[in-house]
Amino acid sequence: MATATGTNRITMVQALNQALAEEMERDPTIILLGEDVGVDGGVFRVTQGLQARFGADRVVDTPLAESAIAGTAVGLALGGMRPVMEVQFSGFMNFAFEQLQPHVSRFRQRTCGGRAMRVVCRAPSGGGIRALEHHSESEEAMYLNTPGFIVMMPSGPRNAYGLMKAAVRSDDPVIFFEPKSVYRAVKEEVPVNGDPIDVGHAEIPQAGTDVTVVTWGAMVKRTMDAIAGHAASIEVVDLLTLKPM
Repeated sequence: MATATGTNRITMVQALNQALAEEMERDPTIILLGEDVGVDGGVFRVTQGLQARFGADRVVDTPLAESAIAGTAVGLALGGMRPVMEVQFSGFMNFAFEQLQPHVSRFRQRTCGGRAMRVVCRAPSGGGIRALEHHSESEEAMYLNTPGFIVMMPSGPRNAYGLMKAAVRSDDPVIFFEPKSVYRAVKEEVPVNGDPIDVGHAEIPQAGTDVTVVTWGAMVKRTMDAIAGHAASIEVVDLLTLKPM
């Protein structure tokens, strides 16, 4: 268990950046790859500054080819690395599916547990920013129904930080959906050198006894806003890890 050294009040974008930086300092096998993740810091700037800090060998700008990014991640993982690949928008994960489904998701089972597939696929997800088609999809259902994947989606900066740390350390492949509308919507206190959130752990932002609402991602805050002041005693469960639930 890490010893936290204070907190920063930051956005989800900053929390994800901090988590990746801390994990890259801890583990030299972690490599980031994707379109514009290096010089530009990613389309939403989640990886901003990391190439300057860790070098172009560990933060790699790739061609505009999602299938090639995923295929490269497979090769890196089989070579003992921990690749964290970024697909700029979750709608474009469809172009990587020929690698994600038959290879990333299945390899550990294919080898009877003999070879791990330590791949994290990061993808900005959902609507709320008035983006065009292919830029507003919510792809959770497809990957919840693809055996072999862990599927995560944070709802705020603090749990985004802990979930990313858990994802990067996982020996199973992780699909990590990031709700775009929450990226800069709120700031929270996030620990420095903090701990991962356990895979499969959910949070209860509000306790209640009359009814339970189960939700995730950007819908957590909308749920909390919708039930504020309601006469019923409503429990809200934030899944965080959608699979395993």
